[in-house]
Amino acid sequence: MKNFNRYIIFAFCLLIGTPLMAQNNDNSNLDNAEVVIEKNSSYELQTMGREYDKIQRIEKKVKPSPQNYELELIGMNLNDSLPKQLPAVIDDHEEKKYYSKYIRVGYGNFITPYIEGGLNSNRNPDFDYGVNFLHRSSQEGSVSRKLSAGSHNAVDGFGKYFSDYGTSSFSVGYDRVGTHFYGAEGDETQISQDSIKQIINNISLKVGHEMPSYLTGNSYSLKGDLFFDYTSDKFDANELEIGVDIHGEYELLNDAKIHLNLIGAFNQYKNQSTTDQAIELNRSWMKFGGVYEANFDEWYIKAGAKIAYSADTISYDKNFYFYPDVFVEYTISEDELAAFLEIKGDLNLVDYKSLTNENPWVSNDLTLLHENRLIDVRLGADAIVGGDVGIRGSIGYAVVQNMGFFINDPTDVSRFLMAYATEGNTGVFNVNVAGSWTQREWMVTASTNWNMYSISDDLISDPYHKPLAVNNVSVAYKYLSNWTFKADIYNKIGLKALEVDAQTAEQKTISLPMIFDLNLSAQYNINENLDAFVLVNNLFAQTYENYYRYNVKGFQLMAGVGYRF
Repeated sequence: MKNFNRYIIFAFCLLIGTPLMAQNNDNSNLDNAEVVIEKNSSYELQTMGREYDKIQRIEKKVKPSPQNYELELIGMNLNDSLPKQLPAVIDDHEEKKYYSKYIRVGYGNFITPYIEGGLNSNRNPDFDYGVNFLHRSSQEGSVSRKLSAGSHNAVDGFGKYFSDYGTSSFSVGYDRVGTHFYGAEGDETQISQDSIKQIINNISLKVGHEMPSYLTGNSYSLKGDLFFDYTSDKFDANELEIGVDIHGEYELLNDAKIHLNLIGAFNQYKNQSTTDQAIELNRSWMKFGGVYEANFDEWYIKAGAKIAYSADTISYDKNFYFYPDVFVEYTISEDELAAFLEIKGDLNLVDYKSLTNENPWVSNDLTLLHENRLIDVRLGADAIVGGDVGIRGSIGYAVVQNMGFFINDPTDVSRFLMAYATEGNTGVFNVNVAGSWTQREWMVTASTNWNMYSISDDLISDPYHKPLAVNNVSVAYKYLSNWTFKADIYNKIGLKALEVDAQTAEQKTISLPMIFDLNLSAQYNINENLDAFVLVNNLFAQTYENYYRYNVKGFQLMAGVGYRF
């Protein structure tokens, strides 16, 4: 990137000058991962019951864990009247009883009905289960009303069986996203809604079993899952993946451990191109890794390596890969300050499901290529100040092969292709700062994440649709025992897009306007079972573009009620 050096200097200044934010309590920990909060301009309703599978039994004898300062950027939400995740302790399957049915309904402008409900229980000492559903749709959107309508439907469930041989589990889910290719050129009155409709379906299934060390009677524990995933759309694209995930842990002396993990899948992608050419790719993959984990006084060390294999039909992506996996943390002052160094790499899987989750307006002529993150080095520090202020700051640099970018299809600008930097490596310099502050009824969280790209590919001059910076601030306030208020500021800068003339092939880089979004919410608990809420999204009605030619909805208002049985 032409301004790469200037961005690096600016990012260092930002890291040094960013003010301390905050932390929940003295015992909070900062996790060893950068914090990035993404935001979509739609009703950001907290999905009720989506965390139900975290209801689980916890061993009485908890092993000492390495000192990690974990910063949880999770503010108060609108679910105070919804099922809580209650702690439970295993002791011959004796535990706290938990059973809940809930429903939440709302209605907003753009003709937007919303309903969500579920049933979750762990009252049986040997069996937990849960079923949840969600419907949210907008009959009108930001462009030409019905031509930019959209919807999201989901049904999922889980079950867990506890026995003397471990925990058996399963989960199943169905997800359906409906949208339209409303970024098209031409006379809107001549476009029929059905001709630009897109529907993306996903079915997932997972079956597993876990045997912790206290059940094996030895120093090892085992966990294995079989998983199935199928994604399809309205235009003959489909992707099938069937795989296995096995994790083992062996406990050594002095709380040291060895972790081993094997995960792999058969993956097949099929599509019909815009020229009616059949596309069928075998994209199977495998990863195997192991790490040694231990504490030595003020030092926490995790050291290991990972091997990955891609059997992709595309020649760029058919190979074995080797990556380091090292994390070292030194506690400078207990419960106050720690410094860390991380060196890692990975084969970041790029498949049809992940791309459509990120951008549902992709073309039939989509090229799929895994991203090879050769090495990623990160240096940072965690701090807790005054018991209620926490901050994590880090700088890092990664070297990446096959980095992909969304670009508008020159033959149909309403759809997106993937362009990959295959001619050379892409350097990514990252600065990440996140923090939080809590005091009685208040909680404030903030994060800023900057990425500066150095691209060596002659055909790709800019990191299209990858922002230079994403910034977030969230403020929550609880008033008395009934009211909860929240404000969220979301900002994204440095987005660029590529415009290609279909006749002359002339390329032009488009700088998209800065994104600034302010969202407000309020909830009133009428009683312990019933609540009412109001949400305002995109208060200043900014019709910005996360993707070129796709304006988001402007001012959005929703009101509704929730009830727990």
